[in-house]
Amino acid sequence: MATPVEGKVAKILDEQTLILNVGSAQGVTQGMVFCVFAPVEEVKDPDTGQPLGAWEAVKGHVQAAHPQERLTVCRAYNPAQNRPVSAEERSAQVLSAEMVEVSKLRGGLQPKSKLNVDRTQLSGMPEIGPIQVGDRARSVEEADVKT
Repeated sequence: MATPVEGKVAKILDEQTLILNVGSAQGVTQGMVFCVFAPVEEVKDPDTGQPLGAWEAVKGHVQAAHPQERLTVCRAYNPAQNRPVSAEERSAQVLSAEMVEVSKLRGGLQPKSKLNVDRTQLSGMPEIGPIQVGDRARSVEEADVKT
């Protein structure tokens, strides 16, 4: 991908639609995906003490629906909804609540993997809050967006 396009949330229209302050004049094209994020805190190199940069907490992803010259109307983006659906998925049946519970009891749901870390060094995840006007946004490759 070429240089990412960076902008900010200029207006929130509803829970699925927002406007970014960048448009076709800045290289935005229809279908382009943006990551809306908040810089959290500066991280320093443990060896040199030099700043590495601020890590970013992702608040959500949006897709350009209607780029105009200096602004873009974007819609909520869910990569799972934008991928091809297999024949197997189309024929899948809906499970009842009872079937889901039985599946859980038989180990159907796997816990998230955990790292073996020094628990005394945990800093905790920050509370980043919802998307707000002024939040930063950067274009990303669709393949880089995780479901």
